[in-house]
Amino acid sequence: MRNTAFAVTGLAVAALVLAGCSATSAAGPADGGGDDQLKIVMLLNDQFDPYYLTLVTGAEAKAEELGVDFSWQAPTTLDVASQTQLLQSVAATKPDGIIMSALDADAMIAPMKEVMNSGIPIVTVDADVNDESARLGTVKSDGKVGGQQAAEFVDELLGGQGTVGYVGYIPGIQSVDVRLEGWTEQLEEYPGITNAGDEYAGADVSENVAKTSALLSREPGLNAIFASWTNAAIGAAQGVQQAGRDVAVIGFDAAPDQVDLLERGQIAALMVQKPYDMGGIAVEELVGYVRDGKKPKSETLLDAVVATKENMGDPEVSKYFYTTPDKK
Repeated sequence: MRNTAFAVTGLAVAALVLAGCSATSAAGPADGGGDDQLKIVMLLNDQFDPYYLTLVTGAEAKAEELGVDFSWQAPTTLDVASQTQLLQSVAATKPDGIIMSALDADAMIAPMKEVMNSGIPIVTVDADVNDESARLGTVKSDGKVGGQQAAEFVDELLGGQGTVGYVGYIPGIQSVDVRLEGWTEQLEEYPGITNAGDEYAGADVSENVAKTSALLSREPGLNAIFASWTNAAIGAAQGVQQAGRDVAVIGFDAAPDQVDLLERGQIAALMVQKPYDMGGIAVEELVGYVRDGKKPKSETLLDAVVATKENMGDPEVSKYFYTTPDKK
């Protein structure tokens, strides 16, 4: 086993460990510049996660195509107070629109409504809030379907018989919570599959390893684990390897470390989101509203691609794998 795949300083751990602010811009065509050029700011949860970098890359490409001034930022810590402060700070600069991933589906409603009421439209991307009036629209993965896809894969992998469990992020982030919902509901369709229950961890990979170890200890007959985001998948894979158990890990997302584990057979499958497409669609919808008054659909959902060791070389699958900082 290559230890660097699980290094605490690696990209995987950075997935939700925030480490400062970042800003870039996409300059538009010559006839789109000047004082009339629209200014859009994207707020994300960190500046290192390959998922977010891929989302930004898609947004930048679309902004350049549409002649929009685009920048993005992330707070210094992963909490509601920091995201609220950053949102208010960005709103004070009077951009033409804001794209953001909501850190908390309930707590971010009030600050987002305040910004919307000031005349600055917001489109959420990746993670939404539980009040549609707090934003113009949302562009995200159909996480519930992604969870269902994970359950379908497990049922087929185990031949309809076995025991499964879940390792995921602490409840509160809508985009992750619905994956568990889809997973749990779909498992009920398979009478031969026993659901051993859930374990929750924060951002640190070692915490996810510990939760995986706890699940393995209390369920000696466990056959598979659904790990619903990047660090959970990496932690689950490491926990299974440390225990020396033959337990399949089904992950969500496709950061480079996860893809490496998939290739090595330590992850059985990945439910891969399409963040590049999300970023581009969010920019397009916001620009269409600001320029032409075209209100987007309240919710735009993208499906996931199921990647396995057998199909990961297919360009129609691999094109959705996430970027890395050096390739951004």
